[in-house]
Order: sequence, then C-alpha cells, then structure tokens
Amino acid sequence: MMLMLRQSVLSLLALVFASLWSTAQADTLPIGVALDKRVIDLTNTLDAGSVLRLKQQLADLEQRKGAQLAVLLVPSTGDTGIEDYANQLFRAWKLGRKDVDDGILLVVAKEDRTVRIEVGYGLEGTVTDLLAHRIIEERITPAFRQGDFAGGVQQGVDALTVLVDGGDLPKVAGPGINPQIIAVLAAFVLGGLIGALLAAGKVHWRKALIVAVAATLLLALLGGGREWPMFLFVIPLTLLIGGATFGALWQLRPLFYGVVGLLVYSAALGVADRYVNVSFIHWLAWPLAVLVVLGLYLLLLMIMRHTWRTSRTGFVVRLLAAVAVYGVAGWMLDDGRDGWLLAFPIASFVALIIFGKVGEGSGSGSGGGSGSSSSGSSSSSSSSSSGGGGSSGGGGASGSW
Repeated sequence: MMLMLRQSVLSLLALVFASLWSTAQADTLPIGVALDKRVIDLTNTLDAGSVLRLKQQLADLEQRKGAQLAVLLVPSTGDTGIEDYANQLFRAWKLGRKDVDDGILLVVAKEDRTVRIEVGYGLEGTVTDLLAHRIIEERITPAFRQGDFAGGVQQGVDALTVLVDGGDLPKVAGPGINPQIIAVLAAFVLGGLIGALLAAGKVHWRKALIVAVAATLLLALLGGGREWPMFLFVIPLTLLIGGATFGALWQLRPLFYGVVGLLVYSAALGVADRYVNVSFIHWLAWPLAVLVVLGLYLLLLMIMRHTWRTSRTGFVVRLLAAVAVYGVAGWMLDDGRDGWLLAFPIASFVALIIFGKVGEGSGSGSGGGSGSSSSGSSSSSSSSSSGGGGSSGGGGASGSW
C-alpha cells in the first residue's frame, strides 16, 4: 500500500514539474525572460517611478475593460524585423482574453530606433492600423527624438488607453472558480472522509471502493470537461492521497482535529474573500506560523521533561550547552537587545537537537523533534501575465525615429 502510494505521489510530482517546465519554456520565448509583467524594460531606460505608473495604468485598464496592454523595451530585435518580432512575442505572451483577443503590445527596439504597436484581432476595429500609425508618428517618435523615452512610451500608452476605453468590448467576467479545481478539491475531501472512516472502522473497504469508483466517474464527467479522460487518473489519485493522509492523521487524533480545523478556517477565509478583501498572509500564514512555533516549543518542553526523568545529569549538561549556544549567538550577532532576542530562537532550535538525542546511550530511544516550516505567499497581483489570447493577424503599425 505504502509503495503504491509513494509511486503515485512521485508520478503526480513528475507530471506537475513537467507541466511547470513546459509553461516556463512557453512563457519566455523569444526574448529569454519570463513574460510575467505588463512592463518589461531590458534596456534600463525607464526609471522605477515610470514603470510603476505604467503598470498601475495597465492594470486599471484591464480591470475596467478586460483588454491587456503590455510594453516591452529591448536593445535590438537582431536579424528579425520588428513586425515579425512583435508578432512572435504577442503570440508567446498570449495577450488578450481567450476568444476575445483584445491584446496590444508596444515594442521599442532602442538601438534599432524602431517601434511597433501590435494589435490583437479583437481590437483591430478599435485600434486601426491608421490610428496606431498616427500614435507612433505624433506621440511616440517625436519624444524619442528628443531623448524622452519615458515620455514617449507614456504618451503612446495614454493614447492607446483612450482608444480601448472607447471601444465596444465584452464585459469583464467576474471572478469564477474553475470546475476542474472544484472536482479535485471535492475528490481530496471525499478521499479524506473515506480514509478517516476506514481508519476508525466505521465503513467496510468494499463500500469505500464502490463510493470511490462512483465519485471518480461523476467528478471526471462533471468537472473534467474536455479533459475528462485525464481526470479518470487524476481523481482516483487525489482520492488516494486524501484517504492516506487523513487515515494516517486519524491515528494521531489531536493532529487530525487540528488539520481539520485549519482546513475549515482556510475555507472560511476563502468565502469571506468573496465579499471583503482578505489578506491571506495575515489571516492564514501568520497564525499558521505561530502555531508551528508554539508546537515546536511544546515539543521541546516535552523532550526536556523526558530528559529530566531519564537522567538529571544529562539534562543539566544539555541545558548548559543550550545556554552556551545562546550566549555565543547573542555575542556574535552583536546587535544589542535585538541581537539577543534573535539568538533565542537559534538557541531553541539547537536545544531541540541536543535534547532530542536523549536515550540513545541507554537504549530506550525517544523521538527527536523534526522541524517543519511554513511559508505564506501573497499573490495579490492585479493582472495575470497571460489572458489566453495572443491571436494577431499582424494588425498595428511600425515606425522609426
């Protein structure tokens, strides 16, 4: 059972890494850097303030109209003409919403002294070739000739924003949840429930198998969409992972209830985020980090108590060693009170290792603590790097200065 679970997890990890690798490869062509920002300056021409203003302006435009406008400054396009270069980038960047293709790409090749506005299919009636040409000739290149690249780019973006705002585009769709994600989450929750019931002896394995097969077929057909054959593999694997996880947690009842409480708390935050702006870094990551730290200190106290009962001499020796580590760390940090405060968690971690060795000499080993780390990531970006579009028939205009 454990071997099958291990192989399944390794297979899932291999699929995930392969997917991430292919995505990274697709999103970096043809300029060799990730196309994950709306403003990319490879010439170090724009100052930080200009880049920040442009990013905010483009994010506001996308939130308002749905259209995705990106700006790229490169030293040169090499042997490729700026028209082909911009078209390749536009497709790789996948600018614009899927099935709407309302993307625009402004490319400036500084050393070549050329500029291009590439327009997606969905905006060719709004940002016509003639209007794109006039923006280049009347707004962008005059500023470039005077050496004002930031001003030229800003004026070009301002003019394109005005045109897009006046265009007749489909309304921006509200945030939704991918049904495939719902199917996977439902499979994990159901698998966890089945695993806990099996571990508690509340359900026979035959009934659990029947429920798992029925859930696989139902979730694959309803949530898998066109990729339902792949979900015939993903759903059972997710059920297995959820069942193995919560079945093992059931053996440690306090940990089981703690994990369930954390999942319920996270789900409540997700629901609240649909009505008010919830900062997950504060409401989830920090409480989780505090719980981990408290758990580690509780583990340390339990180990110290066991050491005291096993060998008081050993307890005193280990305690003196931990205090010595604290003194050395505080002295080396040499940062006043802050340094001594920082030395305390360092000494605590070392103490966890030192006291965890108790019992090795007497033959009655006690388990040492194993540190676990928690990290929170805030992904509060105003717009995604790719909208699923990227279809352009070469519409737009080019110019030079």
